[in-house]
Amino acid sequence: MLISIFVGFSIGLSVIVPGISGSSIAIIMKVYDKLMYSFSNIFKKFKACFIFLLPILIGIVLGFGVGLILVKILLEAFPFITICFFVGLMVGTYPILFKEIKGERFNNNRIMMFVAGVLVPILITAVSLLLSSNNDLTSVGFGHYVLFLVIGVLISLTQLIPGLSATVLLMIFGYYTALMNGIGRELLSNVRLIFVYIMLMVGFVIGTLMFSKIINKLLDNFRKSFFFVICGLSIGSVVSVFFGNDCMDIYKGWTGADMVFDIPIGVLALAVGFAITFGIYWISKFKARDEKNI
Repeated sequence: MLISIFVGFSIGLSVIVPGISGSSIAIIMKVYDKLMYSFSNIFKKFKACFIFLLPILIGIVLGFGVGLILVKILLEAFPFITICFFVGLMVGTYPILFKEIKGERFNNNRIMMFVAGVLVPILITAVSLLLSSNNDLTSVGFGHYVLFLVIGVLISLTQLIPGLSATVLLMIFGYYTALMNGIGRELLSNVRLIFVYIMLMVGFVIGTLMFSKIINKLLDNFRKSFFFVICGLSIGSVVSVFFGNDCMDIYKGWTGADMVFDIPIGVLALAVGFAITFGIYWISKFKARDEKNI
């Protein structure tokens, strides 16, 4: 139960915190396959799946609350350094992901899958930059509801596919800062803005129920090939976050002194973030080795 709560806590954090992938933590804790099975069979075997998912849902609520408070404070004080730290957390999960394809044969199809995975988030970033240089939610219309329903569905994929981050996706679209700034006292007095968050949640639920079955079948039948796409997506996402609208806004506001401070500290923060998630991976690896020896 404690492991399930921790996995849920990581998923909750990943909705707010750029770089943390709840599904990567689930792989480390060896509950990823069970998680996919429970999501895809929630209606078929409701009791067993619900009992397994309940502590995870509790963890999600706790992680979301902690992440919301933490990230708002850090982003307001040190936006670029904070993003670098969270990207480091994401890069630290790479050994877990690439372990799945270690020693596998690289044929043309798998290389194309990997390259496609890298290019997808980069292309999304390019389109987002072309469509809008400053996304905000000061004036919300019907088009925003449709957009955030689609984004909610895509966010569900980031929680089901290891190595991806919900907030990295929002940064790629350029709405992360706007959504973070929208959460506050003014939210309760803005009905249109409330519906933006509702559409995100509805899209997330729809996507989770819709894609969990598909991903579960892919893992059963094409696990190795599927992870070639995942590894590509994880690399493309990290590249994209530094060229998304949110980061571009940071770059535009930089002075010479800001660059001298932010860049070296940002590199250090990235290294610290990498060390944390990579350390969790190594601890779990040695623990598994000790259990095997016993």
